[in-house]
Amino acid sequence: MTPTPKPSQRPPRRPAVGAGETSGERLWRGGFFYVSAAMGAMAMVDFDAGRFAHGLGDAGIACLMLSLMTQFPFVRAVVQAGGRESPEQARQALLQEAEKLRAEHPWAERLNRAGWMLLLTSLALRLIGAA
Repeated sequence: MTPTPKPSQRPPRRPAVGAGETSGERLWRGGFFYVSAAMGAMAMVDFDAGRFAHGLGDAGIACLMLSLMTQFPFVRAVVQAGGRESPEQARQALLQEAEKLRAEHPWAERLNRAGWMLLLTSLALRLIGAA
């Protein structure tokens, strides 16, 4: 029989839901993560099969899915600002939330741009027939 550790020896508990994060948001984040993993795997299969344009498109979608994982606080702020506040207050709240998200996740914007560039490159290659 093992003794019960003292409260000071127990590992810290991880909260079930983060500050302001709902279980629905966690579900969507997990979904975006798994979709991005699947799209990354599909990109590798396309590259291996010689379908370069398709692989670039799949890699672009994977990047976009990963960048969307951090955008839920902003979406929540948009929904909340839609009905209760005056337009100027809503605008200020949205700008503050956007700046906060950029500061917390500077990689998300770069990943978003990379995803769009990969998708556009894929489209251009498909249009010229170099798939």
